[in-house]
Amino acid sequence: MTTIAGTVRYREPTRADLPDIQVIDGAAFRDRYPFFVLRQLLDAHSSRCVVAVEPGGDGEDKVVGYALTIMGEGERAWLISLAVSPDRRGAGYGRGLLRHSIQVSQDKGDVDEVWLTVDPQNLSAYNLFKDFGFVLREHDERYFGDDEPRDVLVYKLHRLAAPFGENGYPGS
Repeated sequence: MTTIAGTVRYREPTRADLPDIQVIDGAAFRDRYPFFVLRQLLDAHSSRCVVAVEPGGDGEDKVVGYALTIMGEGERAWLISLAVSPDRRGAGYGRGLLRHSIQVSQDKGDVDEVWLTVDPQNLSAYNLFKDFGFVLREHDERYFGDDEPRDVLVYKLHRLAAPFGENGYPGS
């Protein structure tokens, strides 16, 4: 799936996108993924992942954000990472990545829910997910170990019966 909105396109990532994804990941998260993990995640799950790209000065796509979604247990997918380049934050790329990630899971038809974890102190991410329709399933004070609390949020895919509205959220 490739979608164009303004100068940004959303598409499935390729191996050539890995260096850009790693840079964005490192800028967004304290505990970034090692390159080999990103590579294997894309090798195993690229058809569920999405990158936001803009045209680069050299004619090549420049990755400005990514969303990594993997299959989970049963009929559940996990959105394990979503990040936008620091110089593009606040411009709607995160919302676009989330919308396209959910759409990919909906289109595949093999999962009923998309799960994710979010640091409850990361209010911009938390609000994005809640506004989109994710609901709290549980809170775990030690999800990733000591002093690493996370909220587990779930999105039920049948909610997509309403089309996406102008602001990028279902039914709005």
